[in-house]
Amino acid sequence: MRKRSIVTLLSVIMIISLVLAGCGNSGNSAAGGKQNQADDGQVTLNLYTWINEENGNWEKTIAAYEEANPGVKVNVNALVENMNADDYLKKLDLLAAAGDKLDLLMFSNSEDLAKRISAGMVEPINTYIENEGIDVEELYNMGPSPAGEDGSYYALPTKHNTYLIMMNKDHLDAAGLPVPTDWTWDDYKEYAKQLTTDEHYGSYLHTWATIFDTLKLFSKGEENLLIKADGSSNMDDPAVRASLQLRNELERIDQSSEPYANIISQKLNYRQQFFTEKASMIPIPSYMVTEWGGFTPEFTIAWAPWPKDQADDAQYRYTSADMIALGKNSANKEEAYKFMRWMSTEGMLVQNKAIPSWKQTDISEVLNNLVSTTAKPEAVDVESLAYVLEHGEEAQQFLPAGYMTEVYNAFKAEVDKYMLGEQDLDTTLKGATEEVQKVIDRNQ
Repeated sequence: MRKRSIVTLLSVIMIISLVLAGCGNSGNSAAGGKQNQADDGQVTLNLYTWINEENGNWEKTIAAYEEANPGVKVNVNALVENMNADDYLKKLDLLAAAGDKLDLLMFSNSEDLAKRISAGMVEPINTYIENEGIDVEELYNMGPSPAGEDGSYYALPTKHNTYLIMMNKDHLDAAGLPVPTDWTWDDYKEYAKQLTTDEHYGSYLHTWATIFDTLKLFSKGEENLLIKADGSSNMDDPAVRASLQLRNELERIDQSSEPYANIISQKLNYRQQFFTEKASMIPIPSYMVTEWGGFTPEFTIAWAPWPKDQADDAQYRYTSADMIALGKNSANKEEAYKFMRWMSTEGMLVQNKAIPSWKQTDISEVLNNLVSTTAKPEAVDVESLAYVLEHGEEAQQFLPAGYMTEVYNAFKAEVDKYMLGEQDLDTTLKGATEEVQKVIDRNQ
């Protein structure tokens, strides 16, 4: 008997409604991706993303591709308007379950890609790469390599995100503090204390366990996730305990970072907290160069490297990447791959909304072009940003297991109790270690 895949009537109605609604595409018409080739031979590709027109500049980008490739039409289906990648993935999975022809899929991180590889939604692209005769590792700054354990590549990187510290330079100047170029987490704590006033906190750490509960893991050159490359647990790494201690000290002891209880109860947004000057610093990837969420800062934004653990440690840059993948059930895989290659290279320059992973770019030129598209270009300290992006060694990374999100959810459930004062650190680590191991065992 086949595995049960019974869909309730309500689910069917929801899926049909989504498909008929055209899935909120950004100016390019798509009817759910069922029809991919017109009678006149025109190929239609359906691209699915969470990035809306404002942040994706899709109309200009797609027009450039279609002009250079007569006979190909690309429909951009922005499944959500709120730029929430989690909401997007829920809708994407519904479309996949309904059997829609998903030609091109975008992902904001390797964990989400890995989960869809496991679900059979994504086609490996090794054959296309080999036929083209390219070395993707030479062409792109990869971040976590989108290659699975079998050596197959499943995506190409588009936006390259470097983890760094976003800072309010006006607050730094008022406190007499320079923009750091080489510092530790102890320095970060001291900065947070000196930057905290009656009007704002010196630091803000959001709710994501994948960043804000594991800050010190990202200071390492390798083994910087909760699972190691061999699939075993990394919960015994001292950096896991140290990261939780750091967050607790900032929020509950030093009172120099917004308390976790406030973030949860008031549903605070990290963009709002930083851009309305309620916080002086936030650890965040470099996608925030342009994604201001409608805010126009009344101050100068500076950037500092990700802090090290010890002063004599090597400086590593932890990076991630948005990725574009080929749908397993696409009827036009050759054309879809061609678009992937263009979008991940020249297309990123046409789009002019993010720092490309493509290595054949001039970082200073890219940054100046990017900043010119923001609401207030003079607000960005380009010099400090360029320094962070060009200094340090990129950390080693790998495509995580498809159940990595489940791992972090299990970890987060225990960490929340600690951050809300419901249990101590030892109890938290013991419980989190056990729960993470259960996830690993269940999936292996």
